[in-house]
Amino acid sequence: MLPDGKHSEKEITQRLLDGDEQMFRLVYDQYWKRVYGVALSFLKSTQLAQDAVQLVFVRLWEKRNKLRDVSHFDAWFATLARNTIINALESRAFQLAAGPADELTSPDLLTPGYLLEYKSAVALVDEAVATLPPQQAAVFRLSREQELSYAEIAQQLNIAPATVKSHMVRALNTIREYVRLHSGDAFLTIWLLASIHEYFF
Repeated sequence: MLPDGKHSEKEITQRLLDGDEQMFRLVYDQYWKRVYGVALSFLKSTQLAQDAVQLVFVRLWEKRNKLRDVSHFDAWFATLARNTIINALESRAFQLAAGPADELTSPDLLTPGYLLEYKSAVALVDEAVATLPPQQAAVFRLSREQELSYAEIAQQLNIAPATVKSHMVRALNTIREYVRLHSGDAFLTIWLLASIHEYFF
């Protein structure tokens, strides 16, 4: 389901398969900030991150026929984004040597192994959230599960927006450390947390 909560993953994949440009635009609008945030965290350059975002969505459109057998769009799209960003990182590292790096693992297919890693990352984040103090956990869940803004969370919990931000920063730091200690996939963790306004304070 898209972060807007209105479209199931089955509908997303089918409409993209049908070449529905309106759905493509909706996916772009809902995901581009997450892709940009993850790309920026790896590439350390706003221009390279912007270029990576464009390339990710170009590849999504070009490879939409691969969605026929995909049941978990977010995980499949994370695979495509990961490989595109890693390729950009490799190209940046070797651009002064032998030229752009070769394509890494193909993002065409979401392997069972990667899907298992994705589900494990989701479970690990959930475990980390369970360790948070009640107020931090409440802020985090309202942001993640209901996509509420900081102002909306502040109103619902009857606290100041600045307090919401403070709780979120502390929660994200705790979650990152928990995942690091439990050997979680760094890319997948950033991908998941980027959907919770990590880059948009």
